[in-house]
Amino acid sequence: MTRGIFHHLFPSTFYGRAVLILIIPIIVIQIVLSVVFIQRHYERATAQMTTNILRDIRFLTQRLDAAADPLREAAALSDLIELLEFDIRLPGRAASPPAASVIGQADLAGREILRVLESELSTFVAADLVNLRGMVQIWVNSRHGAIELRLSRRLVTVSNPHQLLVIVFLASALMTFIAFQFLRLQIRPIRRLGAAAEAYGRGERVALRASGAREVRAAAAAFLDMRDRIERQRAQQRVMLSGVSHDMRTPLTRMRLILSMMPEEEDRAALETEIGDLEHKLERFLDYTRGQIAEDRESTDPQALLRDLVERYRSAGVTLAYDDSEPSVMVSLGRDTIARALDNLISNALRHGQRVSVALSSSPTEIVYSVEDDGPGIPVTQRSHACEPFVRLDEARNSEKGGLGLGLAIAADAARAHGGTLVLEDSPSLGGLRAVLRVPRRHRE
Repeated sequence: MTRGIFHHLFPSTFYGRAVLILIIPIIVIQIVLSVVFIQRHYERATAQMTTNILRDIRFLTQRLDAAADPLREAAALSDLIELLEFDIRLPGRAASPPAASVIGQADLAGREILRVLESELSTFVAADLVNLRGMVQIWVNSRHGAIELRLSRRLVTVSNPHQLLVIVFLASALMTFIAFQFLRLQIRPIRRLGAAAEAYGRGERVALRASGAREVRAAAAAFLDMRDRIERQRAQQRVMLSGVSHDMRTPLTRMRLILSMMPEEEDRAALETEIGDLEHKLERFLDYTRGQIAEDRESTDPQALLRDLVERYRSAGVTLAYDDSEPSVMVSLGRDTIARALDNLISNALRHGQRVSVALSSSPTEIVYSVEDDGPGIPVTQRSHACEPFVRLDEARNSEKGGLGLGLAIAADAARAHGGTLVLEDSPSLGGLRAVLRVPRRHRE
């Protein structure tokens, strides 16, 4: 459970995690520095300065308390009082002390001053650190009455104590900004590599140059080598496809020519059936092989593509339920690849069901083709296996009706070539199988 909570709290991107790794130590260092500086250095320095001032306060108050005439004693000590930068007001001229010491709520140094005064000055009455700006008012007891002392705040506390913190924070912010810029430069090659790999997974080729740190350059170089090998294999596949198409069709054509010159016999009809079946299987194999070859994308109306395919089936006498309510929009698609995938899905549905329904829906991020039938369907545990090439699920789909088990594999490959998916599920309306082909929606401007 704890692992799941941390998983949701942490950023999902590499850049976000790198920023988090960079920021957390800086924040921790700032907090530790602030606490140490305020609690140890600042408070200790304030306590030490206040303790030093208490010696002078004790000396003066004791002299005034012991004197028979405090006014004459104060006049005699005037040079010393001026040197210490004190302002002493004797009973009669001194302001009345407050009932309790006055201090600001956020005055950390003031709290330390009061603590030292209360603990180390036995004659202390009260203090006011608020009403006189930049000054400290202290009242002490004497046998003549309460004596008021006024002294500058800088005598008992560090002046501008927050300058160090401000400088540290500003320096940290500057260094963090510089680190962010450097981090962006380091992550940019990784992003480019990820974008190139993602685009290649959709069948697009994006220019990529190996750059960045040594490990990133090595990964980019490995990707480029892999992409070049795949391209060479695809080129060889095109050559093989062309050769297979030519080499297989030529003898089949000769066989049909020989049969056409033979008399009408039962054996001739059987041979023509076998040749037709062989040609059909060859076409299916070639269709699957063509689906492995990347196709250039073009601006396509997915609704018009499906409509043309449905009209072609209807013109052949096939009844299809078709929902064309979705508005037309131009997107970037491999037109022949998607048409071949939909053709295979519809053919499969017609082969195994009596009623077939096709539809198109769209969202801001994807377009969704769906083909439903009222056939026996495919068990949930076998649906992923059904999308593999040359797989026929005899229990779910009758193999006697023909097929090489390539229809769903062709559709799944077409979806993956576009960065999408093919999902098999139960048909909610017809009760059979529902094939859902999802393709990311990328507009052409």
